[in-house]
Amino acid sequence: MDMHFVGIDIGTSSISGVAYNYENKEVESITRDNDSNLPSPKSWEKIQAPGRIMEQVQEILADFSSRYPNIKGIGLTGQMHGILYVNHEGDAISPLYTWQDGRGNQSYLEDKTYASFLSELTGYDLASGYGLTTHFFNSINDLVPKEAKKISTIMDYVVMKLANKKTPLTDYSNGASLGFFDLEKLEFDHAAIEKANIDCKLLPELTQSTTCCGYFEDRIPIYSAIGDNQAAFLGSVKDLHKSIHITVGTSSQISVYSEHFLNVQTLDTRPFPGGGYLLVGAALSGGQAFAMLKTFFEKTLEKFAAKIPLGLDIYQIMTDIGYKDNSNDLPVVETLFNGARFTSQKRGHIENISFDNFTPENLILGFLKGISLELFNFYQHLPSEIKNEKHVIIGSGNALKRNPLLCSAFEEQFKTQLICSNYQEEAAFGACLNAIIGSGCGLSTNG
Repeated sequence: MDMHFVGIDIGTSSISGVAYNYENKEVESITRDNDSNLPSPKSWEKIQAPGRIMEQVQEILADFSSRYPNIKGIGLTGQMHGILYVNHEGDAISPLYTWQDGRGNQSYLEDKTYASFLSELTGYDLASGYGLTTHFFNSINDLVPKEAKKISTIMDYVVMKLANKKTPLTDYSNGASLGFFDLEKLEFDHAAIEKANIDCKLLPELTQSTTCCGYFEDRIPIYSAIGDNQAAFLGSVKDLHKSIHITVGTSSQISVYSEHFLNVQTLDTRPFPGGGYLLVGAALSGGQAFAMLKTFFEKTLEKFAAKIPLGLDIYQIMTDIGYKDNSNDLPVVETLFNGARFTSQKRGHIENISFDNFTPENLILGFLKGISLELFNFYQHLPSEIKNEKHVIIGSGNALKRNPLLCSAFEEQFKTQLICSNYQEEAAFGACLNAIIGSGCGLSTNG
C-alpha cells in the first residue's frame, strides 16, 4: 500500500491541501476558497471565523483519508502574524484577527499609532497585523475575552484541535511572527513584553518545527505548523544557498536563506525550520494590486457599457497584451496601496503619465512592473556577500504562475530567467515536507 503524507495551507483567501505519494513522488492538490471572512462595521478590521476554517480543513482531510488509507503524517502552515484567543478547553473564543487587520495603525497617544507606540517603547519593530500588536490594542480597548487562556495562530489552533489537545504549541517561525521575539535566542523577549504590560502567560509554548503534537483520529501523526513564508520556500527551492525565492499571492515576498542571523534594513529576519534564517522583503499588496486594477476595469465597464458581454474574461484580456521591455515611456506605478509594513501611511501613486502613454495596456504593464520593482528594491538592500551567492530565481504563488506578464516583469528587473516551482500550492507542499522530516523518512530542511 502506497505511503502518503499530507500538507495543509490555511491562506488568507484560499485553503489548500496536498497529498504526496512517498513512493512515486506524485503530488495531488486541492484548493478551496477561504470563505470564512466576517463582516465588520470597521473598514480596518479584518477578521475570519476559526470554526469555518476548521470545517474546510477537516473536509480536505476527509477527502484525502477516504482515498489514501495509509497516511503517515500531516503538516500544516498558514497565514502568519494573525491571532485568536482560546479558553481552557482549547476552544476559539474570538475571531481570527488576520495579518491584514489594521487596528495597530489606529491613533493611540498623541501622534503615535498603537504599533509605533509599541516600537518606540520596546525597541522592536512592531507593525499592524502582528499578533502582539493586535493583542495590545485589544487589551487597551477591553476586547480580550475574559476566558482567554492562550493566544494562538490559526494553524497552531487547527493542529491543536486535530490532535485533540487543549493548549497550542507554536514553532519558532510562527512565534517570531507575533512580535517581541529574540531571533538569536529563539524565544519571546519577556522583558520587552512586560514593558508593554502584556501578560506573558497568554503566550503559546514554543517548540521545534518537526515536533509531533499528537495524532489525528488517534492514528496519524500531526506535526507542529510552520510559517507560510518558510513553508513556501521549503516547498519551492532545491538549493537553499543559491536561490532567490519570489512568491506572489494576495501579498508578495522575496526571500533568501542565510545560515547566520543578520539584521538588514527594510528586511525581516525569520527563523527557518531546521536552522538558519530567511531574509524577507514583504510587500503588502502584491497580487492584490493587480486584482484592484481588474476591479477598476470591471467597474468602468459597468458604468459606461450599455451591456457587458456575457462571459467576458477581464483577467484574460489583461494578461494577453504584449510585454514591453526597457520602456521608459510607461506610467510608473508605486504599488503601495496597502502602505508598507512599517510606514502604514504610505500610499501608491502613478506618475510619468503623458497624452501618448495613458492607455489601459500601458497601465497594466505599469502595475506589473511596480509589483516587481517593490520586491527588487528589497533585494537591493541585501549585503553583497549574500547577493553574490544567489544565482537562481524561483517563483511561486498563483498570482505569479497564472500571469506570464508578471513573470516577464521580474525577469526584466532581475535580468535573469525566472523558474516557476515544480508544484502547485508550494506552501502546502512545504508543510508536507516538514511532516516527512518529522517522521524521520530521510529528508532534511537543509538539503
